[in-house]
Amino acid sequence: MSKGHVVVGVDVPETSGDAVKWAARTAQVHGVPLTMVHAVEGVAGLPTGVVGAEDTTTRDLLQATTEAETTLDHAVAAVREEFPDLAVNPVEIVGDNVKSLLAHQEDALLVVGTGRRNSLSELILGSTSLGVAMHASSPVAVVPPGSSGQEVRGVISVAVDGSADSAVAARIACQEARVRGAKVVAINTWGLEVVDGFVVTESDQEQFAAIQQRQADLVERTLAGARRDYPDVEIEVQVVHGRVIATLVDWAARSDLLVMGSRGLGGFSGKLLGSVSQRVLRQSTCPVMIAKSS
Repeated sequence: MSKGHVVVGVDVPETSGDAVKWAARTAQVHGVPLTMVHAVEGVAGLPTGVVGAEDTTTRDLLQATTEAETTLDHAVAAVREEFPDLAVNPVEIVGDNVKSLLAHQEDALLVVGTGRRNSLSELILGSTSLGVAMHASSPVAVVPPGSSGQEVRGVISVAVDGSADSAVAARIACQEARVRGAKVVAINTWGLEVVDGFVVTESDQEQFAAIQQRQADLVERTLAGARRDYPDVEIEVQVVHGRVIATLVDWAARSDLLVMGSRGLGGFSGKLLGSVSQRVLRQSTCPVMIAKSS
């Protein structure tokens, strides 16, 4: 991760409970503090007009207004009970959720939760999770409900397509694998290929093996920096002929974490979050970390 702290957005337990637990575990394994940010909008009597700026009187005013412990108080208490040795910094802010989290992204991993799944078994990405993933310059982990209680599989998967973002993602995957005692599976997917006028679809075709080798070489070039910097981390390469989203979602089901770039080689210049990344975020059953090269 190579970051100074983990920052997690705190909302109602249904949307952020798993994200808070995952963020706390991640901060603990990396040996860094956890900052828990709860943004409050439109509460009477609280200062307004400065979005994302912390006010030292906010927590007192919130408690006086509600006459009860805040959402943040409950979340902090739960984290300190389960992780007594973890340094926790609670922050209550008056302002927009997305801008409040982005205000704390310097030298940080940002962590956000998601909503429930719809009838197509896709997660409903709220405005906060999607907004943070799109606009953050730092890495962002999107944690689906139920993932904090999953068994540890010892696998960190990373999508590799040769782009600059995927090279950054490979390094992050190796960092996470090292501290978690896991291996890295680097996944590359290719689909429709036409060679000498023939569509290559079957593994017994002569061109099939050549394409597989070409893609494996691309993966190795992208992994070169990560292999050099993390020689102690086991990296397995998987080149798959199939659909990109389905392949990544399938590997997510076998992984503790999936790391991918915000956009791949097919992304348009300036695009904040590619369509593949968004679809994978909606369908993944494990946390997905979005990496950006710039």
